[in-house]
Amino acid sequence: MYKSFIFFGLFFVVVAAVIYYSYHQPKEIIRDQDVSLLSTTSPPITQNTELAPTERVPALSGWPLPDALKRITKKLFGIKISPENSPVQPERFSGYHTGVDFETFFDEQNKDVPVYAICDGALLMKKWASGYGGVVVQGCVIDNQDVTVIYGHVRLASVAVSVGQEVIAGEKIAALGNAYSNETDHERKHLHLGIHKGAAINIKGYVSTQNDLQDWIDINRVVGGHSL
Repeated sequence: MYKSFIFFGLFFVVVAAVIYYSYHQPKEIIRDQDVSLLSTTSPPITQNTELAPTERVPALSGWPLPDALKRITKKLFGIKISPENSPVQPERFSGYHTGVDFETFFDEQNKDVPVYAICDGALLMKKWASGYGGVVVQGCVIDNQDVTVIYGHVRLASVAVSVGQEVIAGEKIAALGNAYSNETDHERKHLHLGIHKGAAINIKGYVSTQNDLQDWIDINRVVGGHSL
């Protein structure tokens, strides 16, 4: 009898201790801002429906030719050219290249390849010049600075704009001359594009020193950097 009393007494003590512990156990409070952490559903993925500007829309890109970056493969801005090291052989020029050469693709050799104005501005000059064949010059303002833009190796007969007329960025300004003809002064079919600082016309394709090169601007530095 005495042992039974002790057993039941211990049993009630244990039960009471369990109830007390459960009741007084601190509970985690879930605040409103923490509810999202409990969710097993990932947030919805929103896709950007804006299409990246394509280089096949010259009016929007500021480049003179479609797929422009793929065409810069030989003569970059500022490269020092000599008959020995030139990526174009045979080479008759030497010095620091004042512009960027945009090459033509294989299937364009016998096609009309239009050249588009890279900026708004008046046509200042169109003529045949040694080293270029056909060349046109446009006056523009880039980053609040007067510049002249040189489009070299073009077919003059394709230039529909008269000197003094305004040309809008993205508008066709000329077409490339035929390879190794008088239209390109017997150079390959390509576009030499140079940007010279100031309103004075300077169509040099090469300069002798790096100091002289500071009077020119690399088109890669300005396209996309302002509202061409």
